[in-house]
Amino acid sequence: MPIGLLRDSSFFEHEWDGHPERPGRLQAIDEALEASGLLPECREVSFVGVGREWITRVHNDDVATMVFQTAESGGGFLDPDTYVSPRSDRAACRAVGAGLAAVKAVSSDGMQHALCLVRPPGHHATPTRSMGFCLFNNIAIAAEAALDRENVRKVAIVDFDVHHGNGTQDAFYGRGDVFFLSLHQWPHYPGTGLASEQGTGEGRGTNLNYPLPPGVLREDWFRCFNEGLEAVSDFGPDMLLVSAGFDSHRADPLGDFPLSEEDFGQIGKALLQLAGSRRVVSFLEGGYNLKVLGKCVVAYLQGLR
Repeated sequence: MPIGLLRDSSFFEHEWDGHPERPGRLQAIDEALEASGLLPECREVSFVGVGREWITRVHNDDVATMVFQTAESGGGFLDPDTYVSPRSDRAACRAVGAGLAAVKAVSSDGMQHALCLVRPPGHHATPTRSMGFCLFNNIAIAAEAALDRENVRKVAIVDFDVHHGNGTQDAFYGRGDVFFLSLHQWPHYPGTGLASEQGTGEGRGTNLNYPLPPGVLREDWFRCFNEGLEAVSDFGPDMLLVSAGFDSHRADPLGDFPLSEEDFGQIGKALLQLAGSRRVVSFLEGGYNLKVLGKCVVAYLQGLR
């Protein structure tokens, strides 16, 4: 079956001069995909932007209002790391829309996997604030959309970004229908993701963090990753969503993890094996070394074939 690919020119409109989360990231990925020969195996999936009704499935209304008003006023910073440019609201709403379309595509349109090459990223955006380069939590909103489908009772989210997906964790911390697995550098931004953070109430035991030290050995990273995937398998999700953070590459300027381009192919293969007949939707999160980012994404896609 083809791999769904979700891309759009609007994602290049989210831009702030000198910021590491920049449009050149997508350009590097597009160039690598063109050179890889993979595009004939992919199918472009169309999508539209969303309004508040979807954003507020995860975020309170103030989060949406702040993004929309800041964009309308010409842009600015929501915190020292997180910017809104004049067209960021359009990009952010279409990034959410891409996730919804990807969930539909793998559920009913004959695809097993889909990759959302979206900006801005999302996994740091919490129910109450945009932060960490992220405006709206694309993957969390997609999880809500997946759970609306008749054949989906449980969803698992795997996050291999070098930074902890605190926003995704917060969105589902008390829920028993979403399992969240994160491997991340610690101590590191945003300062969350301790092993003791395991969920609460109905969500107790559905939140699994692997806080790993800077410079962790590759074999130790993969040991934790494989152990985490076993826990996901035991949870028995009907759909698998992935926060694909390529800043776990050893040459990324914003982290100190050990992975090579080829290792992302191994990650893809492990996720494919875990998925079996389940559907997988991946979302671009981090990855800030433009010399290696495209190669990492290509290797990941090759692993999912």
